[in-house]
Amino acid sequence: MNKSNPIEHLLLSRCSKFHEDGEILKLLESRYSVDGTQKNFLVLQSTDGGVSRADIGKSKKKAKISLLSSIANETTNTNTKKRKDNKHNPLRTRNEFKSFITKNMKYQNLLVRRLKAMIKIDPNVLNNVNDITDLHICKNLLKFEDFLDMNMLWNDYIRELIGTSNNLNIIAAKLSTCEMVGSFIEVTHSECRDNIGARGIVIWESQYNFIMVIPRKDNWKADISLIKPTFSIKEQIGGLRLISKKNSRFKLTIGVGSSSSDEENRAPQDVLEFEIIGNRFLIKSNDRANRKFKSHAVQDINV
Repeated sequence: MNKSNPIEHLLLSRCSKFHEDGEILKLLESRYSVDGTQKNFLVLQSTDGGVSRADIGKSKKKAKISLLSSIANETTNTNTKKRKDNKHNPLRTRNEFKSFITKNMKYQNLLVRRLKAMIKIDPNVLNNVNDITDLHICKNLLKFEDFLDMNMLWNDYIRELIGTSNNLNIIAAKLSTCEMVGSFIEVTHSECRDNIGARGIVIWESQYNFIMVIPRKDNWKADISLIKPTFSIKEQIGGLRLISKKNSRFKLTIGVGSSSSDEENRAPQDVLEFEIIGNRFLIKSNDRANRKFKSHAVQDINV
């Protein structure tokens, strides 16, 4: 390097510390000499261990994602806990009802098998039994009588819905959008012959099925037989019955003009009978309530 160092000499000359050129030259000579007082040095600062900015950005992003995930998990756990604690939650109610239906259907099938096994051992075991619920193994069987109050509520509801109208088209339009849970219906036509003649109270309606609770020893056999009818084990048990809407017909009987307390004194002219075509009822009840049905001729009824 040039010892005169004109640029450094010029810069140092403008500094108030140095007043003579000799001092500047002496400083420059000591700076670039091996044994001078001024030593060249390199300042080193602590680093992050060689992690690049991209890695730092990724780590921050991961930390942010993990934080959001933890918050989301806490929220999910809180919501799940609230759902479990809330006994009126619709999801829990639906699941409870499904388990109730499944449990009772399995119980009825088990009773049928047990009673058939008892009859094989003793064919006259049920001859002296007036009501099958008197048997110890049938004590938990669902009884039709326990749902009569639901049917009375439905009768009051449907009479209030119909009002004083005598126009059958208006009544039919209102019935097509009404709630069927609690109604008393009878199966007049079905692809399953065991379901024909079954009548009972609807306790649940889905898009494709009715779930009814039917009485014991009460169907078409009791209406037409002149002698004591013979009922099958399933008919003697009654209980829950799953009826498909598809290719089925149902008879709905409603009383008009009086309250539920006057059912026994009702005149025949105060009773209206309607036939429900199952293929036209393949709609969820909440969707049917919001749909407007129009009266028109139907040419494709095959059932």
